[in-house]
Amino acid sequence: MRTSLELTERAVLTAGILALFSGGYFGVGHSVDASEARELATTFDAAIPFVPWTIYVYLGVFPTAFAPLFIVRSRRLFRRLAAAYATVIVISLFLFAVLPVTSAELRPDLSALALSGFTGWCVRLIYSLDPPVNLFPSLHLSIASLSAAGLWRARRAYGAVAFPVVAAIAVSICTVKQHFVIDGVAGIILALAIYTAALRGFESRNDEEPIVYSWQGPLLYLLFLGLVYAGLFTVYRSSLAV
Repeated sequence: MRTSLELTERAVLTAGILALFSGGYFGVGHSVDASEARELATTFDAAIPFVPWTIYVYLGVFPTAFAPLFIVRSRRLFRRLAAAYATVIVISLFLFAVLPVTSAELRPDLSALALSGFTGWCVRLIYSLDPPVNLFPSLHLSIASLSAAGLWRARRAYGAVAFPVVAAIAVSICTVKQHFVIDGVAGIILALAIYTAALRGFESRNDEEPIVYSWQGPLLYLLFLGLVYAGLFTVYRSSLAV
């Protein structure tokens, strides 16, 4: 019974965060007047090249955001992480609405580039689906940072693997030309601030279940990661047949 209730709680929390993110992100993105948005370009942004293949790293944020679902077993820790996710999303949506920043001029003209195959399809997919105004702070990077911090709190070995992934994602948001450098810096600062507040006073208790799942959790996560990329490739192949 307890396991059933725990799984139900996880499902409800995960679905709620997904609904908040997707509804709020695209709702704000399509309601903001892009002509009134500003740019936050610096000399660093101008020096960073467009590197198409890093789209695969960029896309990694989506499965990375789900990592605690497979690895963090403690209900108390999972609840706090869920609260941190929701808080970061709400704050980011508010800033997107009141301080819109656009990447319209940052993005390269794909029609002028010889960009084909699966890489080109992924870049075009992100550019077509992602409104170019939800930039500051980078919700993409803040969610990835929260996930890594949560894994570090659960078991440092997992965090040691996750943080380099976050570093790679931080680079990719700039090399895919989806974000300015300052967007990424702000996203990391926001994530760490909210994580610190959410986990303040948290201590694992001897009377509760283990804080992480056994080897099956990470294994299932790796399977999930593979399925995400395999699913994308399947959609790509299907689009060629149309």
